[in-house]
This record gives sequence, C-alpha cells and structure tokens, in this order.
Amino acid sequence: MTSGGSALRRVGVRWLLALATPALFGLYSSVAGLSLILYVALVPWLILYTDDRHPRVSLGYFVVAAWVTLLLLYVEMFRFGWQFTVGFVTVFMLPWLVYAPLQRRIHHRLHLPRTWTVAVVWVTVELVRAIFTLSHFDLFRFGNSQAGLTPLVQIADVTGEYGISFLVAAVNGLVADLYFALREHGWRSRRGWLARRNVLSAAMVAAMFVGAWIYGVARLMSAEYQEGPRIAIVQPNIRHLMSNAVGVHLAQILMTEDGVEPGAADIIAWPENAILDNIRRPGAYLEDLARLSREKSAWFVVGSMGKSREQPGYSLNGAFLVDPEGEIEGEYYKQVMFPWSEFVPLDGLLGRIAPGLRNLHRTLIRRGWGFLPSGLPGDEMVLLRYPWKGGELPFGALICLENAHPPIPAEAGRRGARFFVNITSEGEVGGSLQLHMLRTCMLRAVENRISYVRVGNTGVSCFIDPSGRVQSLLRGVEGRAILDSGILIDRVMLSRGGPTLYALSRDAFAKACAGATLLLLVWTWLRRKPVETSTAGS
Repeated sequence: MTSGGSALRRVGVRWLLALATPALFGLYSSVAGLSLILYVALVPWLILYTDDRHPRVSLGYFVVAAWVTLLLLYVEMFRFGWQFTVGFVTVFMLPWLVYAPLQRRIHHRLHLPRTWTVAVVWVTVELVRAIFTLSHFDLFRFGNSQAGLTPLVQIADVTGEYGISFLVAAVNGLVADLYFALREHGWRSRRGWLARRNVLSAAMVAAMFVGAWIYGVARLMSAEYQEGPRIAIVQPNIRHLMSNAVGVHLAQILMTEDGVEPGAADIIAWPENAILDNIRRPGAYLEDLARLSREKSAWFVVGSMGKSREQPGYSLNGAFLVDPEGEIEGEYYKQVMFPWSEFVPLDGLLGRIAPGLRNLHRTLIRRGWGFLPSGLPGDEMVLLRYPWKGGELPFGALICLENAHPPIPAEAGRRGARFFVNITSEGEVGGSLQLHMLRTCMLRAVENRISYVRVGNTGVSCFIDPSGRVQSLLRGVEGRAILDSGILIDRVMLSRGGPTLYALSRDAFAKACAGATLLLLVWTWLRRKPVETSTAGS
C-alpha cells in the first residue's frame, strides 16, 4: 500500500474510533435498557488516545466526537428546532473537552494501568460536568445508568453516584488494558490474556463489585421504613401554555374533583407550572385550592409562579404548600433554571460587552420559543412542613432538572427532609429523556435514603422508596406511563431520617478523584520523559 493510502487508512480508523463512542452513548440514550453498553463505551476513545504506538493523535478528533456525543445523548432536543439543538449541544459539550487531554497526557507520561487512571479521570470529568455544565444539567453520568441494579447502587449513600461511575469506568479501562495486552502478545497468547498487571486489576475490580453488591444486599435487608402520608399524584397530560393559564388550572381542578375521593389522600400534588400565574393573585387560585382542599380533606403541593419584589417584571418558579384555608404554609423557589426557556444565559455579560450580540441572542430566543424568558433563581433550599401525627413532617420540593444536580437534594437531606416531592413538566423533551430523569431520581433517593414522589405533567410520575426502587408507577387511562393522564394515590415511605454519609461528605469521593487526577497531572510535569514499559502492562 502506498504511503498516501496508508495515511488515509490511518485517518479513517481514527475517525471510526472517535465516533464509535458517541454511537454507543447514543444507543444507550435511545434505549435506556442498554445500560451495560456503558461498560465498554469509552474503549474506542481509549484505543485512540492511549495507544503507545501513536501517542500524538490530534485532539481534533475528540472535539468533534464530544459534540456528536452530546448531539446523540440529547437528540430529543430537535423537538425545539435545529438552531436550538446546535446551540444547546455546543454549549453543553464544553465541560466534556477536558477528558481526552487529561487521559492522554496521564497515560503517555506515566503508563499506569488504564483500569485505574480511566476510573479516576472519568469521575473527575463527571464532577467538572456537574459543576460547570450550564444549569448543572447532566443526565448521563455513568452512575445513573446502573439505577436498575438495586443492590449495586446502594453504595451511593456513601460515595454518591460517582462511586458507581468509578466502577463502570474501571471496567472500561480494564477492557482497554486487555485489548492492548492481546495486541502486543497475540490474540491466542496465554501471556496476553494473563498479563500480571491486568489480572491483578481484574481481581481488584471484581472485589469492588462484590463488595458493593454485598453492601447493597445488607442495606436492603436491614432497611426499615415507616408509612408516611398518602399522596395523590395528579398527572393531567396537558400543554402548559401561558396563553391558556386559566384553562390549564380549570382542567386540573376538574380532574382532581373527579379522580380523588374525599379523605383518600393527605396531600394532593400538582406538577410544575400547574398554575401559570402568580398564585397569590386575588380572587383566583388560592380560593379554588381552599375549596378543593376542604372537600378532599387534603393539603396541596402546587407548582406555580411567584413575583420578584426586587426586580419587577421577573418571575420565580415555585412549589407551594397550601392548607384547607387557602393559606400558603410554605414555599420554595427553583434554584436551577433551564437555559433559554426560563432564563437568558450570559444576558448581563453580553449587555455590558456586546450589546448588539445581546440583541441578536434575544431575537433568536424569541423566534425559537415565542417569548423571552424572564425567570429568576431561588436563593436557597427551603423545606416545606406538613402537620403529621402531632408534629411536623419536613419535606423537600424539587423542581424539574434540580434532580440532576446532586448537591441540591443533599442539602435538603442535611436540613432534615423526610421525603421529596419532585414536581416537573417534561412533556416537550420526549420519553427517552424522561426515563433517564427517572433513573436520576432513583440515584438521588439512594444517595440520601429519602423517598421520591415524582409528579409530572406528562410523566413519569411515581413513588420511589429510599432504596431507589420504584414503589408504584402511574399509568394513565390508556395504560401509558408517559403522555397519558391519570391519578395515583400511595403512601410515601419514610426512612429513619438524618443525613447520609454522602450528604455529609459534600461529594468527597468525587473530589478525592479530582485531587488524585491533579496529583497525577503534576507528576506528569515532574517526569518529563515517558516511562519505558510494555504496552501489555505485564
């Protein structure tokens, strides 16, 4: 083969490897049941960027691959138009870009087993994504993918979901180590399969999985729950439109009147944006809720809007606890808002440095959404308190994508929340992302040992127990969990209470991985010449 043909083949192979990982991520995103794919999803990137025969592969492949990865993970965003999707993907992929440079430099300078460097670096990048992704919106950390393996994920009450991500990433590194050992010694070589370093790594990874599984089984067997209040979830499956705020409100009233028998529930929960107006508007919503509350002998948790006194014209997205007298007994305002639909990212900065660009940005948003968002974030976690058995039962109200940012539920856990009510309106994003959001909630329940009550406008609405198991799932009048209307009444289960080690640690495990990555990076600068070692790691 000519040198030109060889170079073309090499470039083609590199593109194939670069894009194979996005394809695996995209397959998992579209078919959530294929979570085991993620145990090898990073392997193509590792072959591309940790091959000792080719240590200088351009990072340009990875930039494109990272963009394609986010495009395939959030392909449902095309529902909002291709312009929004391109902008969304471009902004959201930025925190991913640190992965390949870190992994490549650490491996080629130090030649430590990929099994461990991949696990440490990947968890570090997941932490970076959690902190620096716009609105902290990241549904695709490895830990979330394993939510269905209930015994395995119980360790999250110590390490957070990052502990599970560490295990999944370690398997990716181990598979890559095995690949390079077999390539070095031959696919039928016993030495390739039984390279000493790989065997030791495999034994340690297996021991971690077994340890996590034993811990999980022990936690599940020793779990003790109390029966809490009966909660009626109302899933109306209607479009939440500002132009039809009154119609949305009336539809939910009629559905509640028909579907919830008097005395059947202690709390009735409506989803996010159930009232698309200021809930305190005189003569409007609170009077209706008070009448319904007295008729049903139940309090209400309702998603509605509040107004900012400091900044007139701006609104807050809140959850309100309303008693039978129509009094608001507690309110919590969403701290993490969705970009472009609830707030305009970088609006103030652009106004100061590039007013023309700011105006163009605003124009594009108006064209895409039909309005310019004017939301403000809440300041802090505030627990709502329901009277229960002669005392008060504090619970956290989480709104929409706040589930995706672990520190927010953890803060509620530290403040004494006994359960979560997650009100959300996810109808526009599509069923696939809603299922991934459900997995995220299952992990948050385990991390904090706190039940979840998910109340979605279009689903998925359900009860999740403190061990992360779906206790009951709302299926609507047509039998669907998504895009169907219905009501589900169940008791929320209460664990013993008190913050978990994870909640107290404030992501200590992930931060330890970040610290280890930093030390490895410093080591690479101190060791200027690559270590001479066999690619097999024997």
